[in-house]
This record gives sequence, C-alpha cells and structure tokens, in this order.
Amino acid sequence: MDSTAVARIKRYLVDKLRCEYYDLGAILFNMRQLARMSGYELDERFSRAGLGAGPEARIAAEIVDRSLGGGGGSCSTESELKLMTDRWVRTTRPMGG
Repeated sequence: MDSTAVARIKRYLVDKLRCEYYDLGAILFNMRQLARMSGYELDERFSRAGLGAGPEARIAAEIVDRSLGGGGGSCSTESELKLMTDRWVRTTRPMGG
C-alpha cells in the first residue's frame, strides 16, 4: 500500500466530500476490503478498476481516482460518492482517523 496515496485519499475525503476525520478509518477499511477482493491495493491500479470490480468497488475506485488526480472519467457524481461513504460509516464500527 502506498502511504502517499492513502494520505491523498484522506485529504480528498475531508476536503471534497466533507467527511469527518474520525470516520476516515471506517471508510478506508471498506475501501481496502473492496480493493483486496478485486485483487488490488489502494493505489493507482485500483483507481482504474471501475465497474469490473463490482458496483460498490466502482465507487471506491472513483474516490481513489479523483483523489490521485485522475481524470474522473466515471459516471459517478459527488453525491453518489458521499452517499456510499455515509453508508460505510453507518455500517462499520468506529475506527478513528
């Protein structure tokens, strides 16, 4: 896992999606799980996984792509990204930042 990529993902979640810092642990836990199930880690390779990784992983891959400065060529809107991160926070135990 690339620590620089994780730091950029955290910054994107806080700045663009307005996630609470305390909720980042739960969000990143879910994103890591989805990346592992697809055979990736949270890095630029996972950002190109798209719908081939599954519908929920598509959202995670889009977050990674946008946070790493990718083109964001997906059909996901920011509100869809926010809805999924809110769902991950509700369904995962608190893990801190």
